[in-house]
Amino acid sequence: MKITNKFDLPDPVVRAITAYDKGDQPEGLRVTTLIDSPRISQLRRMHYPKLTDDVSQLVYRVWGSAIHEILSRETSNAYVSEERLSHEVDGTLISGAIDYQFVEDDAVDLKDYKTTAAYGVTQGIKPEWERQINVYAYLIRQAKGLKVKSASVVAFIRDWRQSDADVREGYPPAPVHEIPVHLWAEDEQDRYVEERVRAHKNSEVQADFDDLPHCTDEERWAQPTKWAVHKGTNKRALKLFDVEADAKVFAGEAEDRNIQVRPGRYVRCESWCAVAPFCDQYDGGDQDD
Repeated sequence: MKITNKFDLPDPVVRAITAYDKGDQPEGLRVTTLIDSPRISQLRRMHYPKLTDDVSQLVYRVWGSAIHEILSRETSNAYVSEERLSHEVDGTLISGAIDYQFVEDDAVDLKDYKTTAAYGVTQGIKPEWERQINVYAYLIRQAKGLKVKSASVVAFIRDWRQSDADVREGYPPAPVHEIPVHLWAEDEQDRYVEERVRAHKNSEVQADFDDLPHCTDEERWAQPTKWAVHKGTNKRALKLFDVEADAKVFAGEAEDRNIQVRPGRYVRCESWCAVAPFCDQYDGGDQDD
């Protein structure tokens, strides 16, 4: 992958960010890859030498890694920090590095550290966080023979503001915020992991025939079309609607109200997917599929 410097950042900054190395990549399929789109995984493998990323976009990744590294230094006999576990499923090795495990009476309290924006925390646990935590619970059960009794995400909020915490309902009360995570039943964890392994193995075969499975709307971070009712020339909408008819009813006969369409879009495809230039699902014009 080629690293660019579109904003002409100073050389010491570029060198420090690009030199950061988390070490050798583990064998097999990482948990973060397992829960993500098989299509993206295969396109990344196929086109890796052609991919580009700007050094400015690596900053958040480095921040997150730095927090993990600092926290991992605090060791104790009471808990296990930064342990990588692996287990083979249908001939495929899956592995994940688990941030924190507190073991008591042969049961584990599991925590995962996340560096994120405040907006993400106000929306509750992200679905991908819940999936990741439950796959970790699966690995603990399979690799160590222990049951996970509780789990949570410890979120380090990079844009937290006291002024928002004072007035906004649901805003995290502090820049470090712990959020409980729902644990699935063990058979549900088993089924999910087995299904994801099959999906990724099948995508490897399909890649050989240039017939990759499509990303889902969730994997593409789809935002549906909205109808916004505005008053006069105000940029901020009075209210957003999923259905045009509802927007028309709300606008009524008032002359100073107007309706603006906000077309649906695929946020990840547009701005956050490195393989988008090589993806015919995005580039081929089937964004509405």
